[in-house]
Amino acid sequence: MGTGDGNSAAGNVTGSTGAKQPGTYEADNLIAYRISLSMIDRLAAEGVVTAAERRKAYTIIARRHGLSLDSIFAENA
Repeated sequence: MGTGDGNSAAGNVTGSTGAKQPGTYEADNLIAYRISLSMIDRLAAEGVVTAAERRKAYTIIARRHGLSLDSIFAENA
């Protein structure tokens, strides 16, 4: 039996686990959103990601959590 190429993980870190997803403006979703942003901020502070990568990550995270970029809850980097 050979080894396969590619990722064998069922999903990615912020992907769906099959559980009921919280609504866009429910506390659980907004908390997860803020935690994701703080992780990116930490990486930026440590110099792991550039300012441009940070801005792109903020956009991706907002969309993944269902927030429009002009929402009062969305952060702009």
